[in-house]
Amino acid sequence: MMRRNMKRMMAAALVGVMTASLALTGCGGKDKKKSDSGEKVITVWSWDVALMQLQEAAEEYQKDHPDVKFEFEEMGTDQIYKKLSTSLATGNGIADIISVEGEVLVGYADKFPEGFLDVSDVVETDQFLPSKISEVSYKDKIHAFPWDAGPEGLFYRTDYFEQAEVSPEDIKTWDDLIEAGKKIEAVCKTPSGDPVKMIPVDPKKSTIYSLIRSQLGIGVFDEDGNPIVDDERSIQAMEKAKEIYDSGVALNYNGWDEYEQTVVNESVACIPEAVWMIGTIKDKGPQTEGKWGVMDLPMVEGGEYSCSNGGSDVAINAKTDYPDEVKDFVKFAMTDEALQASGFEKYGLYPSYIPAYENELFQKGDPFFGEENIYNIFIENGKKVAEIPISPNGQEAGDSIGAAVSKILLNGEEVEPVMKDLQKELEAKFK
Repeated sequence: MMRRNMKRMMAAALVGVMTASLALTGCGGKDKKKSDSGEKVITVWSWDVALMQLQEAAEEYQKDHPDVKFEFEEMGTDQIYKKLSTSLATGNGIADIISVEGEVLVGYADKFPEGFLDVSDVVETDQFLPSKISEVSYKDKIHAFPWDAGPEGLFYRTDYFEQAEVSPEDIKTWDDLIEAGKKIEAVCKTPSGDPVKMIPVDPKKSTIYSLIRSQLGIGVFDEDGNPIVDDERSIQAMEKAKEIYDSGVALNYNGWDEYEQTVVNESVACIPEAVWMIGTIKDKGPQTEGKWGVMDLPMVEGGEYSCSNGGSDVAINAKTDYPDEVKDFVKFAMTDEALQASGFEKYGLYPSYIPAYENELFQKGDPFFGEENIYNIFIENGKKVAEIPISPNGQEAGDSIGAAVSKILLNGEEVEPVMKDLQKELEAKFK
């Protein structure tokens, strides 16, 4: 996932921020009893910047709870999931607190329904973005605390728009974006002299199709877990994605490194992306300061929802020795407004806890993007993301969907037959 790659990049610059009292310590398989001094030791598995933010929260928590100590183990997401699958299957060697990406959480909740502590009693659902509550809820349980979210907007180059006499107010639909892209390409040049394209698109991934599909409030699976890629809204989304690609306004890219290069090379006028893209733009395009704005995504006909990309949650081992203490700490870490603002400012972890948006940080915006407060777009869009059911089979279906996208965008195949075939493939795979 793009956001995860960004975080790994940020982590290298942020290592060493925390104090020695919260040094990283291996915890897999540790017998979590009280220490000789009577302290309760809580173990944590997390990755780079997420771990750093949990460490910061632990330091604050210990000020009022000196009898609680923490041991952190830093791992990449793949490493966490490998250990988590083994530990949940055997019931041994699992940390008390585990960071889990939102898109994979339901897979574990489905396979190991008793693996994570049900936190329905401590999560105030009306205080978090609805789409995040939907993400952590499965079969009448809340399997994790919602954490960071990825509401999307359209980042755009104000200088390119001005050169081509394109107004952001005129881009309401994807058709409008196509027409604006043609104007910009005809007038604007990159620093190296190439024509500026409108948006980056990976023709082997489902990104643009998934974005438009989300605007229509539909996922790959329905609430009963049945594939619905042949639904008329799904087909409409793919048709629009093909129309955008075939119009010629898209810049092909392949993978995260080439995606970042669109910022480095100043080769696109717009990037439809989540709030965490702020960090990537500032890091990869410092020379573009003052040349970016953010507006709402163009809308598809019949669309009424915003979109989200990325985000993680915090799950608790159902067999923890200290369920009350662990729930109390995680609730503190996820609902302290100052901590949530700090996590976003330092590490790009955009909170799903709605009261955090009242913090001064979100009210003053970011001067890199001009005088207008760009956070307002994301705050409002985060509340408008559809509560689309997340299937435990969603990850596995990704390769099949990507292959279908490639057939349509790269091979020029017709949308409806490909989507009908995809429906049959997913039905056979996930009976």
